[in-house]
Amino acid sequence: MAKKKRTYKEIMEELDAAIKELENGGLPLEEAIEKYELGVKLSGELLVILEKAEERVRIMEEDGEKNFEGA
Repeated sequence: MAKKKRTYKEIMEELDAAIKELENGGLPLEEAIEKYELGVKLSGELLVILEKAEERVRIMEEDGEKNFEGA
């Protein structure tokens, strides 16, 4: 079964929750390390989403310039 692709917002909310848990303190060391690792992983996922969005915008801008110049 295919894994559901999560949205930027869903990933950001999960990252925010992990950050809040770390900031509140009181986590055992091993759990704190796991939350930190999760945060790094989620940050990477967000970066990929943003890079793809940036590429799409760049392509649209280039296409728009071509269409405008050809008009």
